[in-house]
Amino acid sequence: MSEHLLINPTQLYFIYSPKDIKYEYFDFNFLPNYTSLDTHNIYDAVNCLSINDMNNLNLFIYKQWSLLKLHDDLPNNSRKKSILKILYSHTKVLSKGDLNEKLKEFILEDKVLGLYIINQLLKFLYPCKV
Repeated sequence: MSEHLLINPTQLYFIYSPKDIKYEYFDFNFLPNYTSLDTHNIYDAVNCLSINDMNNLNLFIYKQWSLLKLHDDLPNNSRKKSILKILYSHTKVLSKGDLNEKLKEFILEDKVLGLYIINQLLKFLYPCKV
């Protein structure tokens, strides 16, 4: 599964450490269960973000999703049509729980959308490497 990711998510620990979490640790669960991918390092990094950073992340995902929907060079099939109908709102998140619910409703246990979100998180959280 990791061959579909921009970088190895364990590299996030070079920048984000669970020791750096300033507030409570939130048990994120927006990603589907993957057998060959540990999502805890992603959740740990997101837990290190402030509300302002989470809103910047939220806006980043919104912009990336909007850009993807503009591409015409993607394969034209029914899966593409159904996925691109999914909306991602740019409304602000007020808490870690808000972000978790928003991403969970967007992904809906779809493993491909989960990988897309992981890659967007990696681009946002580790921009110098990607």
